[in-house]
Amino acid sequence: MKLNKDTNYLIVIFISIIFIFLDAYEIFSIPISWIGMSLLLALSLIEYKNLFTKNTKDILLFLLSIVLIPQVFYLVFFDSSISDLVYIFLRLFNLVSFFTVLFFTLYFLQNKKLDLFLKYTKYLIYFFSITTIYIFVAQIFDLYEPLRNRSNTNIYGESMQSIFWLSEPHRAMGTFREPVFLVTFFFPIVLLYLHKTNRKNFLIPVVSGIALGLTRSNYVKLFCIIFLVFLLIQYLLKREIKFEFIIFFGLIIVFSTFGVFECNLNPESIECLEYQEDVENMNSSGEIKIDSNIDEPVVELGNDRINVIKYFLSSIKFVNPESFSNVNSDFQSYSSLKVNEEMYFSNRTLPKYLLQRYSTENFGTGNYSLIKYKINVQNLFVFYTQALGIIFPLFLFLSIFHFLYTKKINLKSMFLLLVILFFFVSPIEEVNSYYGLIIGITYNFLFKDRITYEQI
Repeated sequence: MKLNKDTNYLIVIFISIIFIFLDAYEIFSIPISWIGMSLLLALSLIEYKNLFTKNTKDILLFLLSIVLIPQVFYLVFFDSSISDLVYIFLRLFNLVSFFTVLFFTLYFLQNKKLDLFLKYTKYLIYFFSITTIYIFVAQIFDLYEPLRNRSNTNIYGESMQSIFWLSEPHRAMGTFREPVFLVTFFFPIVLLYLHKTNRKNFLIPVVSGIALGLTRSNYVKLFCIIFLVFLLIQYLLKREIKFEFIIFFGLIIVFSTFGVFECNLNPESIECLEYQEDVENMNSSGEIKIDSNIDEPVVELGNDRINVIKYFLSSIKFVNPESFSNVNSDFQSYSSLKVNEEMYFSNRTLPKYLLQRYSTENFGTGNYSLIKYKINVQNLFVFYTQALGIIFPLFLFLSIFHFLYTKKINLKSMFLLLVILFFFVSPIEEVNSYYGLIIGITYNFLFKDRITYEQI
């Protein structure tokens, strides 16, 4: 591959994706995934003058002003801390990154450059799929795995990443902190590659399907079913179907449905030895246990997501633009309401009951950790609606309406909307530069790309 500006850009994009995928690691307390996001933004800014028309600039500046006003108001008139300032800055950074990288992708990754990008994407898919499967096996059999040194995503701040489940089958997480993050970032890039290429290749859907299936994520299983329905509609209308998709979705569903316990396969592992009595009881039959969640509903939301929906429905009539910092604080107040009531009545009846504060432990009948630690809404639509007010759902509705009006309702437009829906359902509550890259690529090969090259 001859080096020139275009190929240099492609190299930087691939390096950025690799860094973004290293979500479980950090250097000098800086998450490597943040470095990848920043690289994508920096690359896009090089072509800034070519990305936006005057009308687009005016619209984006207007939207940015709407976003900035409540943030500035909060910082000026409320007692905000340095952490609030950093939190707001990162939210603004992600918004700016999303739109900048989206427009850069629409401008740069077209036709031959898009085909060249997807040609080398298959090597990324191979490498990351094999790495994910290896790490899954390594965690069970205590093989070498790079030190996962970034804090977890739960409410206890600097806690270690969870890589062990005693009472549940082991789950793949690859180089991410959680299995669902692996799904969020890896699934769409495999989906786009399989959708784009015309060359027969059954190895990629096999290794990537196994890697994603080992996450045992209902989230990815749900979207496999959704895209299978889409494929069925496509077949009925066009009488064509890619068997690579059938293999890919099928393996994800199978491996997501059935799983094995780490302590059943390797009772001598480091983690299992800490629960020796439980492990002996678990393995008393001497047979390898295969757990199946085939009876569980695929669309089961779970208590956390149900609480987010209840919170949103109860507060939607009071939605006004406010600081990004207030969203999770409001959700914390809503979630800890019953706990606070219980503490009040406990104190009234047993004054010595709560003299000792347990900041990271639950006791009594309530989740007392909610009183100290903020929890995330983990829903993109809820987060932006609560932070930006009615302007966000209105902007979203007008954007989709304009898109469907100009591009018509067809298989291409439905595929793009499904990809966007995939990101909206993910537990990541805000857009970022990687989302901009993937959505831009999807739009280009559906509506701008003229040729699909066989060498991909």
